[in-house]
Amino acid sequence: MLNLTELQQLGRAKNALASFLERRLAVPKIYLGANWDGMGLDVLAIDRAGAGDVHAVRMVTRSSMQGDGDSDLGSVRAIIGASEEVDLMKKMREMFNMPCQYRYVAIANISPKAAEFEPSATFKANTFAEDGIGRVGIFQIDLLGDTPRVEELIRAERFRSTKKILELTDEFVLTHTADAEYRDPIYDQQVSA
Repeated sequence: MLNLTELQQLGRAKNALASFLERRLAVPKIYLGANWDGMGLDVLAIDRAGAGDVHAVRMVTRSSMQGDGDSDLGSVRAIIGASEEVDLMKKMREMFNMPCQYRYVAIANISPKAAEFEPSATFKANTFAEDGIGRVGIFQIDLLGDTPRVEELIRAERFRSTKKILELTDEFVLTHTADAEYRDPIYDQQVSA
């Protein structure tokens, strides 16, 4: 295991998520540590060069197991400690209010003591929007090896788009510089006739 600070490990986790989304989306603009409608995000990706769907990710770190061992093995408490469980569920609830089409919570494992997260059936059921249109996705990021590994435990499903989301997207793309984006060099040159 690499001897990195927690801040460095979280930076690696953000980079790993950005790379994952970059491979999955069509020419995304990716922002790290973005403020989206007054809410802090670890990673924000806007598909189709900033004109498509918005993908928002908030991260929870897990550094150790704190479970009491007597809990039902299918419960979240048996998998992660009580304080981490509260953090994860809080992040999940916050994502339902996030104005974007795709919403994720990422669990970053930064200690060898942190076991793999296995969501229970109850936990999975709580990832769906009340009307069933939209689901919060769950990523797990293993930072213990030389190369970070992102695993999608629960695939996000698209939430409804709104006029507010579209307006936020247009304004954000115009006023913020992406941390990662595809640039076509032809647009950077002036064309002469």
